Amino acid sequence: MDWHEGYVSDIDYVAEFFPEQSPSLLSFACILNGVEPVALDRPFTYFELGSGQGLTANVLAAANPLGRFYAADFNPAHIAASRQLAESAELANVEFLESSFADLADGAVSLPQFDFVTLHGVYSWVNAENRRHIVRFLARYLKPGGIAYISYNAMPGWSTTLPLQRLILEHVDLYPGSRHQQIEHMRKLVGGLVQNNAAYFANNAGAGLRTYLDAAMTGDADWSSYLAHEYMNRGWEPLYHADVVRDVAAAKLDYVGSAGLSWALPALYLTPAQSALLDTIADPALRETIKDYMKNTCFRKDVFVRGARRMGPERQRQWLEQSGIALTVLPEQLHAGLKFPAQGANPPAAYAPLLAALGQGPRTLLELARLPAMAPHTLAEIAEAAALLADTGQAAPYFLGAAGADTSPARRLNLAIAGQARGDEAAYRVFAAPLLGSGIKAPLFQRLVYRAVLPAVAAQALPLNVDAIATQVWRQMVEQGRAVVRDELELDSEDEIISGIWATVQAILERRSPLWRGLLMLPPPLHTEECEQ
Repeated sequence: MDWHEGYVSDIDYVAEFFPEQSPSLLSFACILNGVEPVALDRPFTYFELGSGQGLTANVLAAANPLGRFYAADFNPAHIAASRQLAESAELANVEFLESSFADLADGAVSLPQFDFVTLHGVYSWVNAENRRHIVRFLARYLKPGGIAYISYNAMPGWSTTLPLQRLILEHVDLYPGSRHQQIEHMRKLVGGLVQNNAAYFANNAGAGLRTYLDAAMTGDADWSSYLAHEYMNRGWEPLYHADVVRDVAAAKLDYVGSAGLSWALPALYLTPAQSALLDTIADPALRETIKDYMKNTCFRKDVFVRGARRMGPERQRQWLEQSGIALTVLPEQLHAGLKFPAQGANPPAAYAPLLAALGQGPRTLLELARLPAMAPHTLAEIAEAAALLADTGQAAPYFLGAAGADTSPARRLNLAIAGQARGDEAAYRVFAAPLLGSGIKAPLFQRLVYRAVLPAVAAQALPLNVDAIATQVWRQMVEQGRAVVRDELELDSEDEIISGIWATVQAILERRSPLWRGLLMLPPPLHTEECEQ
């Protein structure tokens, strides 16, 4: 058997950050579901299985200096890239291992016990034997009370797409060459079938298949990497929640809830009749699986605890009082226009005043509860509204005790990531946010501006010179041959380009830097009046 055991290893997986794996979000998910979390105001240990290029592990290590992080992948190219990023940021609290699941489960590497073990998507990408190794690893190394995060392709949501995956898998093995060449051959075949009205595609033209078909036919390099890992693994198999629960029972894991925090609010996505039907199902695993049939779930983000301890209302309140919520987008980007499948369902009543309050900066849940606009709402209701805001990618939870930790590792990593935007590799589109113990999206322009701003702010070289920063960004764009786009139009003339860059830099300094400062990504002070016009 080859070392990759049927798993795609000849094309690197796209470097992405997954906030669902952050210790703060996983602990908050436990609290929201009434289960004792892992405290983050003291040293803790964390392991990521199948870490890819290591971006998530590096960001989490930089944003959580109290944690000791380990991550493993059996692809040596992934490990080399992971270590290079960690070294460039001088991260001393993360270690990357080139190890198989079998070796890890057998104890071939000396490891401590872990408070967190996470794996994103991997569980449904590997074969049954490797899933057993993963469960053995959890049984051996996850602490009692520790949290496991296992996300995976789920049934029945993948049911209409299974034939597409099989077609792709059968097709690529017949064509020699690189994965990219195989993908191009496959796209020609699938495109031909669609154009010639193959009945499978014509009779399953719903949104589910259309979404995956569009992904398969997209030419973007990142999507090609995703496509290879999603569709071309021999062990690939979407799973039913009930089967996963049975698997991890061997490691004494209890299902707690979802890292998709809105799952803790079933009234928003289930009709009263659906909820009544679920109430007739006594078995928890079957009830959760039936919920997947109601939602046609295609991807699950399951949170498990090894020995879950249920909390009463008072203990839950104590934990909520130690929690906060902070925006990860600009205040003007906030929206309350959410879609809920359940007819007549609306966002929690606390949602609208929460949006208004967070526009002023990060707030603890207790601070929010004391606002006059929040007077009609309990702390639990405010937490539910905060969870919904986080689940839509507009905010993230944090914990007071962890917020005072050293912020310098995160800033070093952000500079390292921003520095990569100057070369050919611009794949790392995230910044570490120390307040959150997590990361936030960072498009190219933001990375370039941050690289110029952080040293100046740290040295108190104020006021910031917008012209100098814009010139630096412009030169980097020219060196890389990058187009400058404004209002979805590519700028042509040099005057337009310089003006567009200057306006963008000014907007980032005025609007984005206060958010960065609130998330402790920049040292205070940085105010718009400290920028030279």
